[in-house]
Amino acid sequence: MSGQDDNIVIEKKQLLDRTGILPPGVSDQFGPTSQESRGFVFSLRWKVALSFSVLLLLVASLVFLALLRYQWVFLSREGDKRALSLAVNLAMNARDPLLAQDDLRFGPVIESVTLDREVVYAYITDHQDKILYHSDPERTGEVLDGGVPVPGRGVIQSTVPIMVEDVQVGIAVVALGADHIREAMMSTAIGSIFPLSFGTVLGVVGIFFLTGVHVKRVERLEEAVRALGSGNLTVRVQDSSHDEVGRLSRHFNEMVGQLHTARKQIERNFKETISALAAAVEAKDAYTRGHCDRVGRISAAMGERLDMDEPQLGELELAAILHDVGKIGVEEGVVGKIGPLTPSETKKMKGHPEIGAKILNPLSSLHKVGLYVRHHHEHYDGSGYPDGLKGDEIPLASRIILLVDAFDAMTTTRPYRKALTKSEALSRITKDTGKQFDPHLVDLFNRLDSEGVIEAICQEVG
Repeated sequence: MSGQDDNIVIEKKQLLDRTGILPPGVSDQFGPTSQESRGFVFSLRWKVALSFSVLLLLVASLVFLALLRYQWVFLSREGDKRALSLAVNLAMNARDPLLAQDDLRFGPVIESVTLDREVVYAYITDHQDKILYHSDPERTGEVLDGGVPVPGRGVIQSTVPIMVEDVQVGIAVVALGADHIREAMMSTAIGSIFPLSFGTVLGVVGIFFLTGVHVKRVERLEEAVRALGSGNLTVRVQDSSHDEVGRLSRHFNEMVGQLHTARKQIERNFKETISALAAAVEAKDAYTRGHCDRVGRISAAMGERLDMDEPQLGELELAAILHDVGKIGVEEGVVGKIGPLTPSETKKMKGHPEIGAKILNPLSSLHKVGLYVRHHHEHYDGSGYPDGLKGDEIPLASRIILLVDAFDAMTTTRPYRKALTKSEALSRITKDTGKQFDPHLVDLFNRLDSEGVIEAICQEVG
């Protein structure tokens, strides 16, 4: 793209930023920005779904750990109660043998406790911390320095004093193994992993599904915003919900409606301005009244048959209406002069395409229109003015305007001659085909005439 075209794009963007619309006939496409080019990114759906999935996994993990923690605490308390119960029974049964100092009776008492397979050890001490009898015979007779030692890991120990008339005469100690707690917790962990995992997977799938449902609404709103950015003021978002997205969608529709109304008003003002410019031209030459309107209507009809898109048609019609706007800058005595022009006056009159382009070019929305106006007197063989372009070098819109302008000028009464008949005008156009006029456009013009399109437009405009 050339520097000049870059400036045109920037000017269009600035105009759209200021007004929200472009005038009729001006394209609102600024380049290949409608389809964003980007690498992989996490969409809103993935971000929301992953966030909730991580949260669900954390909750499931906390539930799993809390369940194990609760079981451990429960079984530990039950173990403490059981150890205490055994120690109390041991203390009660050991009281009499202790008072009688009958060491032989300690064995059966201890053995009655150790019949429980969960009991790791049990022993009885006197008031001097001497072990009178231990389930491990090797430790019988051992003296405990500092009292009953703290139990090792994985052992639940309970200590109960042996009392006689409120006097402590010894201690009964019973220790239980904690292996059953670990086994129970392992069984619980294995048994709960599957249902928790299954429930978590279902939850993640549900999150992705529900997130997709709601994010789809945001995506519809995003598509509508893109359409609005491309100039489509008929786009609407259908969302009847009452949440934030629904309210945003309704506000978007209201905004688009207001923009559509504003665009219609600007278009009316724009067309009124163009009409005022055309009227200013015709006011200088009473003989050309209705000429600009007829040229605009016929040129637009030819553009439609050539399958021009809407922006191109708008530009063509505006250029056709304003093709003689440069006559505003031509001296009063030259425009509308009765009789032939002198060579000097002819030179001044031939300057009106350039004057018209200078008038329109400062308006960014009419830049192309100014280009077409500048070249609407270029001849197909290169003998025209102001730049001597020929053939396809001449913009298509300018070639159309040249043909229609010539036809309407020949069939309109001028100060220096009477109007020609339609057949006479068509004969002269045919004669200059390939010289002044594009042969393909002449064929199209003749087809429109044979269909009655040209006559209908001329009668309607008057």
